[in-house]
Amino acid sequence: MKIKGFVKRYLEGMVMGLANIIPGVSGGTMALILGIYERLINSINSLPLTSPILLMKGEKEEFKQKLKKIDYRFLIPLVLGIASATLLLARFIQFFLDKHPGKTFAFFFGLIFASAGTLYHKVQNIDYRIVVSGAVGFLFAFLAGGLSPLEANHSPLVIFFSGAIAIVSLILPGISGSFVLVYLRQYEYLINALNSFDLPVLLVFMVGAVIGLFSFAKFLEYLLENHKRTTLVFLFGLILGALRVPVDEGLSADPTLVGWVIPAAVGAILVSCLDSYYRSKKEG
Repeated sequence: MKIKGFVKRYLEGMVMGLANIIPGVSGGTMALILGIYERLINSINSLPLTSPILLMKGEKEEFKQKLKKIDYRFLIPLVLGIASATLLLARFIQFFLDKHPGKTFAFFFGLIFASAGTLYHKVQNIDYRIVVSGAVGFLFAFLAGGLSPLEANHSPLVIFFSGAIAIVSLILPGISGSFVLVYLRQYEYLINALNSFDLPVLLVFMVGAVIGLFSFAKFLEYLLENHKRTTLVFLFGLILGALRVPVDEGLSADPTLVGWVIPAAVGAILVSCLDSYYRSKKEG
């Protein structure tokens, strides 16, 4: 792989990783903007979960063939970028959320709003039938954004399902993994487990995340192959519905118009420029 291509994928991964730690934003939204969404889904599905079983059975040739199908050039730098952003930028984002919550959520609003616009360009020939799909997506994300946290315990089963559900935000636009964990009352518990390196808890969460990721990626791949327009409009609705989170959080911290307009405009311009750049590269 050329260094330029590696760096590009790495930076795209960092953008996705940054999105995953922002309340109300998802890595899937950024993948759509960057134009790598479908490749991301296909690459996840190229990872053979049964490969170790084949190796234990002595089926080395089939094992090698499955390994060759993995999109290493795409996944390795992307995963490194996601991990780097998660580890390096979490405190940076937290600083702004603590010190300037209103302006920070206004910036997030601009990011999400412009993200919906970039997805709209990808949808053609919209008719009333698939508009229903968009309405369902909007209502789902909008209502989810207003849910009060559940009274859930920290049993292994709850941690497992928390991982399976939260990881979906990596590939599903409009759904924030951090918000899901807050709703399930697992966010602080898992942050503490990470800081104290509570291996049993982290392993249960990771197993749930892996199973959830692969299961949902297969489902999304099927939808994109067989019902692409309807799926994209549903995702468009999800992104619009997700605007509720930054609006609620931001206005409660800073209800002034001045505190919202400039940060929101900066976020929207940033996404629009990024989308224009990638579309021009694709057309060129």
